[in-house]
Amino acid sequence: ALGALLFLAVSLTTGIRSILALVSGSADPTGDMIKSFAAGFELIVLLICARFLLQRTLHQPQAELPFRYPFTSWQIFVISMIFFLSVGLGTLATASGISWLNWLLLPTLTVLTVLLPIFLFLGIGTRGIPFGARWKAWGTLGMGMTIGPASMITLEILALFFFAAIGLIALAGHPEVIRELVRVGKLLAQDVSEETVIELLAPYIVQPVTIASLLIYLSLAVPLIEELLKPLAVWLFAKNLNSPAHGFALGMLGGAAFALVESLNVSSDGGSGWSVVVLVRAGTSLLHMTTSGLMGFAIVELFHGNKFGRFLATYLAAVLLHGLWNACAVGAGLASVGELVGRPEWIYNLPAALGGISVLAVGIYFVLVAANRKVRSQVRAAQEAAPEEGVK
Repeated sequence: ALGALLFLAVSLTTGIRSILALVSGSADPTGDMIKSFAAGFELIVLLICARFLLQRTLHQPQAELPFRYPFTSWQIFVISMIFFLSVGLGTLATASGISWLNWLLLPTLTVLTVLLPIFLFLGIGTRGIPFGARWKAWGTLGMGMTIGPASMITLEILALFFFAAIGLIALAGHPEVIRELVRVGKLLAQDVSEETVIELLAPYIVQPVTIASLLIYLSLAVPLIEELLKPLAVWLFAKNLNSPAHGFALGMLGGAAFALVESLNVSSDGGSGWSVVVLVRAGTSLLHMTTSGLMGFAIVELFHGNKFGRFLATYLAAVLLHGLWNACAVGAGLASVGELVGRPEWIYNLPAALGGISVLAVGIYFVLVAANRKVRSQVRAAQEAAPEEGVK
């Protein structure tokens, strides 16, 4: 309920601000309207989650019915076609430079291009795998959109403070650098353009220690936190889940919820980079769902079979995949701003970074397909063994 109220407030605030910006011809009306549509969609999803949880609270029998994911093989082609057509239409809209056209089209297209890959990959990964009761599936989705991200953000901020504290200790013997950083911080606190921000930060961005710190934080600290907490509902339900297959399905659902919130929150760019952002976010959603599904499987095995070694190996593998993905993303980001920070040669690293992301996306997709086959085989084996045990 608190999450729904938050999304309602964000949707109304950004929507009104977008309309005022469009009328006055100021600020970024398209970006604000994308945020409004995104928050509105998240509000709808949370209200559906609340409905099933209320049924569970009232002990209504329909809450215990099995959750069935509405996915079949023919949807793979249809969803893929709609996705790429939506990306193409949005690309044409942004290329036109017509503000009101972007304002009309991009909010809906953004929600669509974020949702479709999540729906598709969740269907491919969980095909033939049971989720369990309706309330548990929708509760996992709601938790993955509220408590999960809030917990991760809190821990990631604490980790950032930790890195900042280490940096301040290292700079304790250089008061002139600290004074310069304070001056830059005051300037950044003012209403300055993106170009001015990059210009102010340029001397620090190009420093090897800055790049190394960025990579350590985004490619190690963040994956360690997120891969542990994305399947938060599986941690809570693990003792009551019948098999690791349930953990895999609910883990993927938790990853889908996190991917939905994260992707909608970072896809509010209404400019020329819109298509790049939504395409990359599709791959990021695949990453989040696959690693979270594997973690969900391992968590249930840990609780029911005490397989700590397998859990640790799965966790480290998920962190490694996530870390490599983030490292490639950091490389692509640095390459794209190289000219602005006085390092035009960095642009030559962009193909390698994008190529790394593409290779990882393909590899993660095959990991998802292989994981689905393995889990499905375990489900079939369990179903075949159940009648035999009943006869005995």
